[in-house]
Amino acid sequence: MYGSSRSISKLEVVGSNGNGSGSGSPGRSPRLPRSPRLGHRRNSSSSSTGGLTGSGKTLSMENIQSMNAAYAAGGPTYFTDTAEDPVGIGSLGSGLNPSLPKSTMTLGRAGFRVPSGVRAAIIGSSPNINSGAVVPSDAIAFGGEMQSQTSQAATVPHSMRQARDGAMSDLQTQLREVLRENELLRRELEAKESKLSSSMNSIKTFWSPELKKERALRKDEATKVAVWKEQYRAVQEETQHFQRTMQALQDELRIQRDLNQLLQADYSESAHLGNRSIPPQEMTEENFLRLHGEYERQVKELFLLRKTLEEMELRIDTQKHTLTARDESIKKLLEMLQSKGLSSRAAEEDHEQTRRLADAEMTIHQLEGLLEQKDKEMLQLREELHRRYEAAPESTKTKALQTVIEMKDAKISSLERGMRELEEEVNMLKSNGALSSEEREEEIKQMEVYRSHSKFMKNKVEQLKDELTQNQSENEELRKQVNALQQEVSGIEQAKQDLSRKDSELLAFRTKLETLTNQFSDSKQHVDVLKESLAAKEQRAAILQTEVDALRLRLEEKESLLSKKSQQMSELTEEKSTQHGEITDLKDMLDVKERKVNVLQKKIENLQDQLKDKEKQLSGLKDRVKSLQTDTSNTDTALGTLEEALAEKERIIERLKEQREKEDREKGEEIETSKKELKELREKVSQLQADLADRETSVLDLKEKASSLASSSVKRDSRLKCLEIGLEQKREECVQLENQLKKAQSAAAEYPGQC
Repeated sequence: MYGSSRSISKLEVVGSNGNGSGSGSPGRSPRLPRSPRLGHRRNSSSSSTGGLTGSGKTLSMENIQSMNAAYAAGGPTYFTDTAEDPVGIGSLGSGLNPSLPKSTMTLGRAGFRVPSGVRAAIIGSSPNINSGAVVPSDAIAFGGEMQSQTSQAATVPHSMRQARDGAMSDLQTQLREVLRENELLRRELEAKESKLSSSMNSIKTFWSPELKKERALRKDEATKVAVWKEQYRAVQEETQHFQRTMQALQDELRIQRDLNQLLQADYSESAHLGNRSIPPQEMTEENFLRLHGEYERQVKELFLLRKTLEEMELRIDTQKHTLTARDESIKKLLEMLQSKGLSSRAAEEDHEQTRRLADAEMTIHQLEGLLEQKDKEMLQLREELHRRYEAAPESTKTKALQTVIEMKDAKISSLERGMRELEEEVNMLKSNGALSSEEREEEIKQMEVYRSHSKFMKNKVEQLKDELTQNQSENEELRKQVNALQQEVSGIEQAKQDLSRKDSELLAFRTKLETLTNQFSDSKQHVDVLKESLAAKEQRAAILQTEVDALRLRLEEKESLLSKKSQQMSELTEEKSTQHGEITDLKDMLDVKERKVNVLQKKIENLQDQLKDKEKQLSGLKDRVKSLQTDTSNTDTALGTLEEALAEKERIIERLKEQREKEDREKGEEIETSKKELKELREKVSQLQADLADRETSVLDLKEKASSLASSSVKRDSRLKCLEIGLEQKREECVQLENQLKKAQSAAAEYPGQC
C-alpha cells in the first residue's frame, strides 16, 4: 500500500574522529574504565555527542504492523557476539561521533574494519524492505576509536532515542565521577601514608640530638675512666717509689749505725793510744776531766742517735701505714671503676684522702716550724759564741776558731742565698706551670732524700754545738792552766809538755772542725735540696687537692645528670607508648577506609555489569525490531507493543536511575564521612605534633622546676600528712553524719507510717 521498496544507503565505517578513516581496533567486551586517565580521554572524545539521530525516512504503517506482530508472536531473542547487528545502538557518551548519519547507532569501538565500498543488504520478511549493513554486536565500548556508519532508516522515534541516550550518558558521567573520586581518595590516602611515614621518621629522628649527647657523655666517661686508670698507674708508681725510698732510708740507717760503731771503735782506739803515749799523765785531774767530757759527749751522741733512730722507725711505720691505706684505697677505686659506678664508699674514701692530705699539710707546716726554730737556735748559738769570743782574751786558738767559724758562716750565707734563688726559680716555675712529670718525680725523690738527710744533719748540728761548748770549756781550762803556769815557774817543762799536748789537741780539733765544716756544708746543701723537695711536695699536694675537688664536682654532676636522664627516659617511654597507640589507631582507621573503598569499587563493577546486561537487552530489542520490519501487516499492533516495551524500558531506566542515585547518595555520604575522618586524622596529627612541641617545652620547664620542687617536697610531704590526718577526721565525721541521716530517715519513715 505504501512504497514497495526503499533505497538504503551504503554502510560505511567512520572513525571516532569523523574524518572517514577506516582504522579501528579489534572488538572487545564493553568495560568501564578503571583509571581516571582513560575516563578523561574518553570523556574528551565523547563530549560533543548529543544523542542518536537518523537521516533516513520513517517506517510505513505496514512495516510497523508487521514488526508488532512479529514481536508479539516471538519472545525476545538475544544474539551472541558473532550474530549480526543490523542497527547499532547509540553510544553511551564516549564513542559517538556527530558526523555519523541518523540511522546509525554505535556503542564505541567497532568490532572490525569495514571498507568504504562494501554494501550489505538487510533481509526482511517482506520483499519491499531491503536489508542494511551487518555489524557485529561486539562493537559496544566506551572508547570510541572506531565507529560504523549505516544508511539504515531509523525504527525508533527520535525523542525516545534521545532520552535513552541521555540517561546512558548520565550514568556514564556519574560512573566516571565516582571513579575520579575514588582515585582522588586513593591519592589522598597515599599522601596521608607518606605524611605519616615522614612524621614517624621525624619522630624517630627528633631525639637524635639527645642520643648524640648521650654518646658524647659515654665517650667522656670512657676518657675519664682512662684518665683514672692513668692516675692509678701514677699512684702505683709513687707507691713503688715510696717503697724504694723506704729501702734507701733503711740502708742509710744501717750505714749510720755502722758509722757510729766505727766512731766508737776509733774513739776507743784513740783512747788506748793516748793512754799508751802518755803513761805518766793517766791519773792527772786534767786527763780525768777530759776523759769525762769525752765520755759525756759520746753518751749525748748515742742518746741523740737513738732518738733519731726511734723517730726514723716511727716515720717508716707511719709511711708503711699510709702506703697500705693508699693501696687499699686504690684497690677500692679500681673496683669502683670496673663496676662503672660511684657509691658512698667512694665518697668516704675521698673524704679520708682529703683528711690525710690535710694531716700531711699540717705535718709539713709543723716540720717547717721546727726547722725555723732550729735555725733561730743556731743563730742564737752563733751570737752567743761571738759574744763569748769577743769577751774572752784572744789567743791563737780562738782566732783560728773564729776564722773557721767566719768561713763557715760565709759558706752558710752563700748557701742560703743559693737556697733563696732556687726557691724563687721554683716559684717562677710554679707560676708558669713548667714543671713536667719527670721533674716532679725527681723533686719527689729529692724530697725523700731530703727527709732522710735532714734528720741526720740536725743530729750532726747538735753534735757540733756540743763540741763547740766542750771546746769553750777546754779553752777556759787552758786559760786557767796558763795562769797557773805563769805563777809556777818551776813547772815550765810541764807547761811546755802541756802546750805541746794542747797543740796536738788543737791540731786534732782543727781537723775535727774541718770535717765538721765539711759535714755542715754537706748538710746545708742537703737542707737546700730538702727544702726544694718540700716545695715540690706542697705543689703536688695542692694539685691533688684540686683534682679531688674537680672529681667531687664531676661526681655530683654525674649523679644529677643520671637522675635527669632517668626522668627523661621514663617520660619518653610514656610518650612513645601513647604515640604508638595513637599511630596503631590511625593505621586501623586507614585500613577500614581502604576496605570501604574496595567495597565501593566492587559495587561500581557490579553496576557496570548490570549496564552491560541492559545494553545486551537493548541490542536484542533492536534485533527484534529488525525482525519485525519484515512483518508489514501488524504495524499498528507492533507500534503499541513497541510503545509499551519502550515505556517498560523507560520505567526500568528510571528505576535504575533511582537505584543509581541512591547508591550515589550513599557513596557520597560515605565519601563525606571518609573525608571528615581524614580531616580529623590530619587535625589529630597536627595536634600530636603541637603536643610534642608543648611537651618538649614542658620537659624543659619541669627540669627547671625540679630544683625548686626538690626543696618544697619535704614541706609538701608534711602538709600531705597533715591533710591525710584531717581527711581521716573528716571521713569519720562524714560516717557519723551518714549514720545520723540514716537514723533520721528511718525515724521519718516510721513517723508517717504511724500517722
